[in-house]
Amino acid sequence: MSLAVTVEDSAIVFRSVDYFFDLFGLRVKMPAFLRPGDLTIKHAETGAGCFSFTLDLTHKRLGLLIRQHGLFREVAP
Repeated sequence: MSLAVTVEDSAIVFRSVDYFFDLFGLRVKMPAFLRPGDLTIKHAETGAGCFSFTLDLTHKRLGLLIRQHGLFREVAP
């Protein structure tokens, strides 16, 4: 999949642009009817060495298929 990267509200946001598959070493764009949906990943600082990670996969007809959300913090070595 190819992704577009932007910054929104101080967060890094990745959005799917196209999906591909490998056919004998060639990168072939997946037809729209086979795509699983629009993928959005958001990585945002939440303060005190923590960040949130959110992944959404939304299908045009079926709606939200997957949502993952996690809060992470840096652990000192």
